[in-house]
Amino acid sequence: MSRIRLKKYLYGGIQFVSIVDENDCPLDVYAAAYINSVLSRKAFNTTVRYSNELLFALCYFTNRSIDLTARVANGRLVSYPEYLSFFDFCHHQKSAPLEPNVIPFLGVEDKHLRNAMTANLRAFSKVSPETIQGRVRRLRQYLEWLFDEFHGGKVVTDEVEDRFHKLISKLKLDEQSFGRNSDFNPVSTTDSVIPDSVFESLQEMILPKSKHNPFKSSKVRNYLIVSLLEQTGIRRGALAKLKISDCRFHGSYDRISIYRSRGADVTDPRLEKPNQKTRSHEAIVNRSLMEQIKFYIDHIRPQFNQCNTHDFIFVSEKNSKGTAGLPISLKTINNIFNKLSNSLNFQVHPHLLRHKWNEKFDAAGEEQNVERPLLEDMRRNAMGWSPNSTMGQTYNDKAIQRHTVEMMRKHQELVEQKNEGK
Repeated sequence: MSRIRLKKYLYGGIQFVSIVDENDCPLDVYAAAYINSVLSRKAFNTTVRYSNELLFALCYFTNRSIDLTARVANGRLVSYPEYLSFFDFCHHQKSAPLEPNVIPFLGVEDKHLRNAMTANLRAFSKVSPETIQGRVRRLRQYLEWLFDEFHGGKVVTDEVEDRFHKLISKLKLDEQSFGRNSDFNPVSTTDSVIPDSVFESLQEMILPKSKHNPFKSSKVRNYLIVSLLEQTGIRRGALAKLKISDCRFHGSYDRISIYRSRGADVTDPRLEKPNQKTRSHEAIVNRSLMEQIKFYIDHIRPQFNQCNTHDFIFVSEKNSKGTAGLPISLKTINNIFNKLSNSLNFQVHPHLLRHKWNEKFDAAGEEQNVERPLLEDMRRNAMGWSPNSTMGQTYNDKAIQRHTVEMMRKHQELVEQKNEGK
């Protein structure tokens, strides 16, 4: 089995991604060109995700001695049975055996037992429709790019062109089928993303002086991180790239500027640089939290020497790898929430607080009798979404269905009252 992996590295302060072999060398120059030309136009985290999808496809075909580059170059392409086998494997986790129908146990003679083990293995290997769709889409786009590189502007035989278009059409059909299926996403009308009781426990637990606080150190920093996500609804990446200069420590003393990433930030030493996906906007927090952020910047952050090398607010406070004082990593933020989740006995993550913010925003809008169109415009502004964004439709649907349930309940009560009066 070939040991192929994704490698992330910095060069000149800029992030790069490559698919390398067991010798740490690029697996294929065309795969490297595709990543650094087509995929690199995206945000870095998106580039990594798309590269992982390509890695999945290259691992599959390489371990079956199928050279995709050579196949496209000589016009053989991928046969229909070969694609069907890949499509079947797309339904499985990366950790699943390369042959999903082969059980990794020896000495099992009973046929029924082998079949049961096979079914069990496949059941545990299933992935989401979005994951399958992404893997199929990446293979299709990579094959299209390779075909254009080798045959674009050149005369190819009718047989090769026909075989190529049939293959791409099949991939598109499979890809689009998952898109249609994933559109059906019933909205819960009553359940909150974080039950109020759990949310209240989280707010109490994260207080630095709380007896339930699960952290032995970095309590102030972790409290500020959770509180900022709760009050602003910003993403994890936007929080990790906040700078001291983004905070308005004057005037109303309640605003933080959220900037969209424009190219690589050469002042950021992190390998996985955080980014802000949506448009630049201002986030509003209460004055008390801003004062606590100022306290952290003035009195806690300076305790770590390397904080003088950059302007990012939140820093690593452990020096196990010489990182104390350097900007906090996305992994560290995830670890904070993993620890909180274990203590709460409820899985909570940064993006869940973004959803909770939107729920609270809805409730506040209804309490103040804000008309729905205006409320959605306000939400788009606060979230940094474009004026034409439909991202808020989920919350709008949820509100509509909640009102529908309330109306139906009242109607049922009237019917019951009439029946009782007869």
